[in-house]
Amino acid sequence: MTFPSNAPLRAPGFKGATTQSLYIPMRDGVHLAVDLSLPRGQTAVDPLRVPALFAATRYWRAQQLRAPFAWFLSLPDSARDFFCAFGYAVLRIDMRGTGASEGDQPHPWPASDLTDLYDLAEWVTHQSWSNGKVAAFGNSYQATTAEMLGACGHPAVTAALVRFNEYDVFKDIAFPGGVPNEFILRKWADFNRALDANQLPRHMSTLEKLLVSGVKPVDGPIPAHHNQQVDSALKHVVFRDDIDPELGVTIDQISIHNRPTAHFIDHWGSWFDAATADAVICRFANNPRPQRAVIGAWNHGATQQIGMQKNPFPLLAQMQESLRIFDQPPLTRELHYFTINENRWKTTQEWPPDGLTSTRLYFQPQNGLGAALPVNPSSDHFTVDYSASTGLNNRWQTELDQRPVKYTAQKNLLAYGSVPFGKDVEITGYPVVNLCVKSTRNDGVFFVYLEAVDEQENIQYLTEGMLRAVHRKISNEPSPYKQFVPYHTFKRKDAQPLVPGEVTEMTFGLNPISALLPRGWRLRVSISGADKHTFLQIPDSGTTAIEIFLGGENASYLEVPIK
Repeated sequence: MTFPSNAPLRAPGFKGATTQSLYIPMRDGVHLAVDLSLPRGQTAVDPLRVPALFAATRYWRAQQLRAPFAWFLSLPDSARDFFCAFGYAVLRIDMRGTGASEGDQPHPWPASDLTDLYDLAEWVTHQSWSNGKVAAFGNSYQATTAEMLGACGHPAVTAALVRFNEYDVFKDIAFPGGVPNEFILRKWADFNRALDANQLPRHMSTLEKLLVSGVKPVDGPIPAHHNQQVDSALKHVVFRDDIDPELGVTIDQISIHNRPTAHFIDHWGSWFDAATADAVICRFANNPRPQRAVIGAWNHGATQQIGMQKNPFPLLAQMQESLRIFDQPPLTRELHYFTINENRWKTTQEWPPDGLTSTRLYFQPQNGLGAALPVNPSSDHFTVDYSASTGLNNRWQTELDQRPVKYTAQKNLLAYGSVPFGKDVEITGYPVVNLCVKSTRNDGVFFVYLEAVDEQENIQYLTEGMLRAVHRKISNEPSPYKQFVPYHTFKRKDAQPLVPGEVTEMTFGLNPISALLPRGWRLRVSISGADKHTFLQIPDSGTTAIEIFLGGENASYLEVPIK
């Protein structure tokens, strides 16, 4: 199967949609708010039976316009209009405890979501317009509810389009490398608090605040919500198996890797969007069912093609690509990935792709990076700069609001660079770094950035990885799912604080990437101990001095999958 497809798209059969708001009762009596949109031309007397697509969210299924705007304006919904035109019913759903729905949400993606999705699927199958088939689509949070639809066990479920979400919430977004993602936990919690109070979040534009009064009601006042928020994890969670007393669960208990789907899945991510590329690869490797996996070079939601002025694969083309899968889910398993700089889509049936060789590059004296092990052991020193930052548009922050990804160049970092390559080199997969270090503290964070440097010394960000030192133990026990980097359990029993002044090995994977480095380009590794605007500072005060060892028994190095 080629990607993107060059096959012609079938012609739309309808023009527009008709929408009604209604409450649908769940098995426990809680009512969920739903906007049901049917292809225009459906009638109650002689309905044409069509499949249903769920779009289930906690971010308001629809907004209510203020008067007088509500008298003559209606808010656009391009996905609704697109799928209805091709003969699908679209159900936009406020999940339990959110929007105009009743109930409360104790934490994101509670077990009640599974039973609610089952009940909604069952309700659909009894409607006069239904052909008995149900699927789902979504970005981000809505993508996870789409994936959960396949885990709910209802026989009517056929497929899901899952875009830009996490597979393992602990390591993919909340605590990557065990490092608290303070920005996303605080900002996401504040965002949801506002929505749950039927208010627009603070970062919304002045125009939006002028136009929108709140969530769209069904028939009466908006129910009050008493929901817990995820920033409590900053107070209560260090390890994967810590139960947050405010949420009542571990982060593992809400992760989709513990709720495998049973239907066809069309799942998308990006090399530059938090850890969604890793999520796609892990989902692909651990779910044997037929599926299509896609990894591009995009921001969150794929409105921006990284490194290009214009997105050559715009959202309408992406929707058309997904429609083909909903119409006829294939029986194959394929992962399509985009190689930056080469600007080419490639396809593999297994991960990692064939033809790659793990190549070890040692950190060298005078900031070098090369294949030869330094003969004479030495070391470099740096003091952690806690003001260091990758900026406000990095891969972690832009997941919140789909801004364009753009990294702020960091200065004065300890860096190691290779000589120019004598031929084109492709890197595809997970780089792994081994740092032999000595610290003056018993904990800390190590950030490693992989960059390409062109012949004019322009720096291109490729990927990054991080590890909190207390999580440094590499486990020999089986991982809960297949992974492609050294396995850190992040569990309390495996905690290993640093011993100040003692040489320690820190080995961890970076997020995956596929990039072509043309002849004459160089590879560079940069090291930091902080990312001020995104991750929690550890330790929270004082000065931290680090020594990086080069050569001998304590050699630091990078392993890169190269073709």
